[in-house]
Amino acid sequence: MKFATSSLLLVFALGATIAYAQNLPHFDHIIIIVQENRSPDNLFGAGPMHGSTCGVGDPFEPGVDIDNGGYGYINGQGQRQEICNISLPMNDGTLDPWHCYICQTTGYGWVHQYDSGNMDGFCEIYTSGQCKEYSFVQKSDVQPYFDIATAYGFANYMFQTSEGPSFPAHQFLFTGTSAPVAPLQTNYLDFVAENASFPSSGCGQSTYEAPWVDPTGTEGPGSVECYTHDSLVTNSAGEKGVSWRYYTPTAGVIWTAPAAIPEVCYGQNSLSQQGEPCSGTEWTSHISLPNVAVSNFGAPILTDIANCNLQKISWVIPDEIWSDHASLDNTQSPPYGPSWVGNIINAIGNSWSNSNHTCDYWGNNSNDTTAIFVVWDDWGGWFDHVTPPAVYRGTDNPPTCPNGVQENNWGCGYVYGFRVPLLVVSEYTKAGYVSGSCVTNCPQKVFPYVHDFGSILAFTENNFGLSPIDQSTDNGYADRNAPDNVPPYVPLSDFFSLSNQHNFTSISTPYPASFFESYYHNNPSYSPTGPDGGDSD
Repeated sequence: MKFATSSLLLVFALGATIAYAQNLPHFDHIIIIVQENRSPDNLFGAGPMHGSTCGVGDPFEPGVDIDNGGYGYINGQGQRQEICNISLPMNDGTLDPWHCYICQTTGYGWVHQYDSGNMDGFCEIYTSGQCKEYSFVQKSDVQPYFDIATAYGFANYMFQTSEGPSFPAHQFLFTGTSAPVAPLQTNYLDFVAENASFPSSGCGQSTYEAPWVDPTGTEGPGSVECYTHDSLVTNSAGEKGVSWRYYTPTAGVIWTAPAAIPEVCYGQNSLSQQGEPCSGTEWTSHISLPNVAVSNFGAPILTDIANCNLQKISWVIPDEIWSDHASLDNTQSPPYGPSWVGNIINAIGNSWSNSNHTCDYWGNNSNDTTAIFVVWDDWGGWFDHVTPPAVYRGTDNPPTCPNGVQENNWGCGYVYGFRVPLLVVSEYTKAGYVSGSCVTNCPQKVFPYVHDFGSILAFTENNFGLSPIDQSTDNGYADRNAPDNVPPYVPLSDFFSLSNQHNFTSISTPYPASFFESYYHNNPSYSPTGPDGGDSD
């Protein structure tokens, strides 16, 4: 059993002095599973009351901050009123809520929903007497997610770092920014605001310009979507020395974040090859696509775990039909997404027996251990009642944040977004742990219980001894600026303790791993598809 640790003691003032004693395990592997378009109130809103009381707490377990509804403006009535959440199937098919930063055709999106912190602009499509954006997924559709949360860890206050849809969100989860901060450009306070083109995006696309926002939050035409900067695992010198793999259903879509980074796409920190297909060594060595022609090779993450070939850091991007995206028509019930995630977790937990005692990624019988972060890339337009920890607005001339807000001038115009779910799985995560638990006092948005995508990156850096993404003076990346990154405290470390070590708890899934491994082979008319199905929002 592995007991490598880092011991820290932090004293932090929050009206009183609070001491946090850390006794952290070292993980040999970290898996980042990225699902699609859900808020906590939407995905985990099927609490005990099942929507019987409007606008009150409805947690599925003690300490969880979930509310059943809130205030909003119903279109055409012009009066702010309380709106109660309703139950919908996960893939209702009748609504894919607006989740742009500012949707150009309607003016809806994040800015409208946030409404200067009032959180009351979510009722953008009022149909059949209902605001379906105010809904929760019926529990029978997502039971594996509830089982993961109660068997391991759930975050009350994980916020997406960006205020927009999937393209910038996935950039933040791989590189810690969606701004072209180094080394060839200086506009590090401008962020990609919206999705790039579909299906061709990233460096392989030379003509499309993704919309950007400036420090004031004003959206403009911006710049091309291939931009030079570092990532969690690469910098201008090349690889950072830790093995990694990025599993994605297809190359060149808005969720394949490395496709927009020349260092990975072309193996050089230059835009000289923009418009050409990705071909660099980092790309060919680390981007993993499904083999649709071979049975049992349609889910490479499961294949690598079974073959004892798991890398140190893995990103796992789903196919559209098991991504949790709302736009599917609910012809498959229960939906595939929760089983997809549950099977990856089960593959790790059961790796010792499944590999005939060749590898043990859970760590019960070896020195190999794994932490799994399951996160959703954006809120998808669904209602959530918790305001972001801060929304920074500055000036464009000169480009800067308000004095005293952030000394390094990072985040203006596009930080922070709404809550997204985060599940944390490891042998050192206490069953039923709730980060920011608030049994009697919600929200409990205090350090160290407020997280964002940079928290995952910073935890990974600490675990593997990686240098921060940005080592210059501007600190223009989310790993340095995560809300819970106050050195020497390690972000997300409240989820882990050596004293919580326990055996694996298997997750029951309606669809077995073999279903996903053979899906493309068994359905030859279906091609692997990015998890938004070509939708521009």
